Amino acid sequence: MNTKLFLLPLFVLTLLVSFAVSGRSQTVITFDELKETGSGTWLQIDHPGYQGLTWNGILCNNAILFTNVAALRKSPTNGLTGNYYGMVSSSNVVVLDYGGNSEIDSSSTNFNFLSAYLTGEIFSNLNIEVQGFSGTNLLYDQTVVASATNETLFTFNYLDINRLVFISSGGLPAFGITDSEFTYSIMDNFTIEFVPEPSSLLLATAGALLLCRLLKRKRA
Repeated sequence: MNTKLFLLPLFVLTLLVSFAVSGRSQTVITFDELKETGSGTWLQIDHPGYQGLTWNGILCNNAILFTNVAALRKSPTNGLTGNYYGMVSSSNVVVLDYGGNSEIDSSSTNFNFLSAYLTGEIFSNLNIEVQGFSGTNLLYDQTVVASATNETLFTFNYLDINRLVFISSGGLPAFGITDSEFTYSIMDNFTIEFVPEPSSLLLATAGALLLCRLLKRKRA
């Protein structure tokens, strides 16, 4: 009988904690479900609150259709840029640093930034600085070097943040385009996990403690 009374609160505690942390599951954001014609759409304007985040200065592009747009501009003539080479899952990617630094924010729940595929759009050996903030406090700051002709998976593991900033600089022309304006970077398969609210864990603990107290009274 005592063994049963011990196992019951342990079982319930396990269920409560599992329920509380179930929100911490990895999300791979591919952008592929968004309708895009190759001309580019601003995430925050055309898809506000996409995946529960705020996307500032970030353009979504259909990497396959954009080859036709780039070819018409002759930049380059075959239309193949980092937009195309940076595509991991077909067929959308996002363009970072388009007209200024790009930022991803979460106003409601903190998140862990785990990894992303990054590529230079026009420049290879492109420096991409990625900063992770909690409020105004800079917690993480890492610079990676991306190719323009191959997508590269970079692991960051920025934990419990609510803001990401991407800053691109440097690099060497990869497609015969020397205009330094094109230090954009391409991102695909952006992997995060939202952090459960502390109140969920506190609720689980409180429930288990209350159950234990009730069982003790019953035994007495």
